[in-house]
Amino acid sequence: MTELSNNYNFNNPLDALENIIYSKQWPCSRANDYELISEIKGRQCLFRLYVVWSESINAISLTITSDIRVPETLKEPIYELLALINENLWMGHFDITSRNGIPAYRNTYLIKEKNIENIKIIEDLIDIGINDFEKFYPSFQMVLWENFNPSSAAATCLMETLGQA
Repeated sequence: MTELSNNYNFNNPLDALENIIYSKQWPCSRANDYELISEIKGRQCLFRLYVVWSESINAISLTITSDIRVPETLKEPIYELLALINENLWMGHFDITSRNGIPAYRNTYLIKEKNIENIKIIEDLIDIGINDFEKFYPSFQMVLWENFNPSSAAATCLMETLGQA
């Protein structure tokens, strides 16, 4: 976690989150005061992080996507895979974006007070989302490119391994 003073207060939570993202050395840009975009190099691919702040409900919405596209012909097994993956998540969920057919991890967090502790929680939620996407990224590849059935693909990614190869 990034060190920011506990008494750091903000008007726009994306300002504080932007500082944390820069400290992680992730490229970051702002489309406007309510949207932040970053790219994160994962072990297997480049992830895109989209963060949107709704001032009216004081909530931050996170979306993490990757480079995988789901063709129309394979949406049914991918939806089955998504259901199996989502059953095993503690936080957030995966879906397929309707606009461009890519898997997306999503999570939303309500900000009751504008203090740094809330931003640190958002940082944790981003890390959880990236870890979950890294964990299940191979299952998407298995279904899309290797013709695995969704149950086998999900089970493979849920296996706990000991040590490193």
